[in-house]
Amino acid sequence: KRGGAKDPDEAPRSDKRRRDMDDSDPELELDSDFKQIVTMLRHIKDKAHKDGQKKTEQAISSVATEIQSMVQDTKTKFEKERQNVLKAVTKASKEVLNFY
Repeated sequence: KRGGAKDPDEAPRSDKRRRDMDDSDPELELDSDFKQIVTMLRHIKDKAHKDGQKKTEQAISSVATEIQSMVQDTKTKFEKERQNVLKAVTKASKEVLNFY
């Protein structure tokens, strides 16, 4: 067993340092806990941001697919209409040639 002085001012340096550390332990633990909480909150925020970004990318992809489908439908309708106009012009041309 160590023999230390009863007066705290006369205590050896290592004993005094140990007491100071013991006194501040709850503060150190609290500080450490806060740091862990902040780290976890940042992790959650990053995950939420990535999830949000992923959902945004999925929405953009879905809209892009819809737009491509609409463009294709419009091209198909335009091509059918073009063929109908071409047939009508060809028929009209034949009628004009037959008239003369």
